[in-house]
Amino acid sequence: MIKRLGRQWRRIGLTLITLAVAATILGALLYRERAVLLAYDWDLKWRNLALALPVLVGGLLLAAYIWGDIMRTVGSRAPMSLHVRYYALSQLARRLPGTLWYVAGRGYLYRRHGDSVRLVTLASGLELIVSVASGALFTLALAGYVLAGLPRYYGGGLILTALLGLAAMHPRFIRYLLIRIGREDAPFIPYPRLIGWLVGYAVLWCVGGFVLYLIADAVYPLPLSTLPYLAGSFSLMGTLSVLVFFLPSNFGFTEVGLSLLLSALVPSSFAVLIAVLNRILVMLYELIGLGLIMLIGRINGADSSSAPPIQADDPAVM
Repeated sequence: MIKRLGRQWRRIGLTLITLAVAATILGALLYRERAVLLAYDWDLKWRNLALALPVLVGGLLLAAYIWGDIMRTVGSRAPMSLHVRYYALSQLARRLPGTLWYVAGRGYLYRRHGDSVRLVTLASGLELIVSVASGALFTLALAGYVLAGLPRYYGGGLILTALLGLAAMHPRFIRYLLIRIGREDAPFIPYPRLIGWLVGYAVLWCVGGFVLYLIADAVYPLPLSTLPYLAGSFSLMGTLSVLVFFLPSNFGFTEVGLSLLLSALVPSSFAVLIAVLNRILVMLYELIGLGLIMLIGRINGADSSSAPPIQADDPAVM
């Protein structure tokens, strides 16, 4: 009991320290060019903020479909509508302090329908790997925009991350893990499906970057030519945030990173405002979007258009 309380207090202490450091950095950036912020003639582009909502909801729907496709590929027999609802529920749990709440929530939900916790955990790990590998590749594709002013080790780290992610996605390795958790009839996942997941997550990184652009342009006028830089900055910080998965929350890490990157386009005080506003609006829009996804998943019922189960002798990976 005492040890458990000690761990809880250490976690709370680490969270407070993380937030204090982030708040100090953000406060310094805000204070440095406060005069520009105070003298600014505010005229928010409300149309941008309204457009960001359907864009983000579309991204959530795509993410939910990819999750469902991953689960069906590794052996779940649940209908796509169920995967969509469970994705939404687990994403809500992901907003709780801590790293693995959403994985535990998924395991609990799927266990009631016959899918083992180990299978759900493996699928969640595969989803994370696809996301990170795709984010690294997407950022490298925009290296000329976002990495030009950064130290070279950023590019090297992204290349290494992409290579490790692609190696972990190899069909033989995934099949080996499936066999280890009891799926003796585990299929080889065809390369086209793996590539489809990578492309799908690249679209999600684009969506996140476009939402960031809409929010930034609503606060401080920016030309459309800055979109590649903003999309690359978003994917870079999203990929790097995985490195702080051990923290109770990554709140502050992403905002500090985005603020520093946005300072290349706007005054640092506006960069902080945009980064924080992006966090708040994305959380709000996600709550709305996840509620809509749960409603759509409940209305649709069984999904007859989802991809069929993969056969174990699929020649695509032979």
